[in-house]
Amino acid sequence: MAALALGAAASGCWKRSDDALGRFCAVPANGDEDGKEYCVGANWSPGDAWSQAERHGDLPIEMWAHPPRGVAMRELAGSEDMLELWLGNVDKVVSYVRDQERNAESYSATLAGKLRFLLDHAAGQQRSLLEQEPVRAADRFKEAMTEKANAEKEPLLAALAEDKQSMAAVQAIFDRAREDAAPLQAEYASLVTRFAEYRATEAAETAAVAALAAQASRSAIEELDAVEEAILAAAREASRAPGELSVAIMALSARIQASAVALDEALAPHEELLATHGAAMPDMSSGALRSLNAMLGYAQQRVARSDRTATALLGGVRLRRQALLALQGDEGAREASARSRMETASATFLAGAQARAAAIARPLPAAIRLGLPYVADQCGELAALLQTRPLCEAPSSSWREAGCAALRGRYEAAETELKTTLPRMIEAGLAAMRAKGVDAALLDAAQARLDAGDVMGAAIAHDAAVSRAEGT
Repeated sequence: MAALALGAAASGCWKRSDDALGRFCAVPANGDEDGKEYCVGANWSPGDAWSQAERHGDLPIEMWAHPPRGVAMRELAGSEDMLELWLGNVDKVVSYVRDQERNAESYSATLAGKLRFLLDHAAGQQRSLLEQEPVRAADRFKEAMTEKANAEKEPLLAALAEDKQSMAAVQAIFDRAREDAAPLQAEYASLVTRFAEYRATEAAETAAVAALAAQASRSAIEELDAVEEAILAAAREASRAPGELSVAIMALSARIQASAVALDEALAPHEELLATHGAAMPDMSSGALRSLNAMLGYAQQRVARSDRTATALLGGVRLRRQALLALQGDEGAREASARSRMETASATFLAGAQARAAAIARPLPAAIRLGLPYVADQCGELAALLQTRPLCEAPSSSWREAGCAALRGRYEAAETELKTTLPRMIEAGLAAMRAKGVDAALLDAAQARLDAGDVMGAAIAHDAAVSRAEGT
């Protein structure tokens, strides 16, 4: 009978639903009609039965192979040709589910379902035949079926065990990531609160600048020195809070980036498993990083606006002084009084200039373990020094001349140090830390600031990386 069936297959005379050589069948979980089987003739592929079942239900899908049409199981068990034909179809079904669909649940359902029943039934018929007639050939059939069952069962158990172990490993990675992220989340929440408090001071800062402008516009000539000092003090204070906030933002941003990289690296070996189960790679950082970057941008823009306003106010004060001097008479007493006030202001300015010059001349503090310098404070001192340059270049700087004389020779060197020397020191420090394996996210953040020309931001990020490496 098998030879006739094979001959029919070779001649290409089958109909579409021909099951002379058996059938491939599938049934989905929770199908349109519970328990409905979707079968195709063995002249088709197991995938055709799978596709029909998949269209009418959900995974897992159970599959099996029916014996050739009209062949009873007892007849099948006693015929080497028929048994070989049917076991070949069983191989096709199992191989398709295991190697093509690669769905562990369907694979388990296939081996534990109707296919198992059919194999057990065939084995029972073999035992019955052996009891009636000791046919040695039948021993080989029984042995083949037993080996097949064991061979298919063991990979399934191994695959399911491996799958469970991998999912457990992934879950452990997620749990560890959540534990590591907890302090970062707390720090982020604290930083958001600090930023909200800082942003709420914008109206008061604007009102204070407007008040200084109004004061300058109505001040007498002897009051303008105090107004200038107040403007400079306000500018320094406007830079202090955002400077501290920027340090905290950049340090937290670098730690969040490092945490995200560590999570990606830990999950990389499990990408195929996550894809198989339809799980997307988690994103635990991009939202916070975008928020931190927006905070940093706001702080930097506000500082830049404050500096421009202070420069404009100082220019206005200078023009008012020139105008008042032009209107002022030459009375001797008034001149003496003005001279006394200028001497006092000159002495004060000189003391401040000398202190600033001494601060810049001091050696940079260095980290104990790495030996690298901390450069952010020096960067701030140099920037503050260069802020006084317009005062010393003004035509009316005579009362400041003693202090300006102490500073004027330092402006060019300070500008060179701020624009060239410090960036080189930062570049060298980053290279040294990178060679020692310091957190790459912190170093990349500093390098990005340096590449953008933000020396102060790069200095802050550089010092944060040094402190992190030192454990301080």
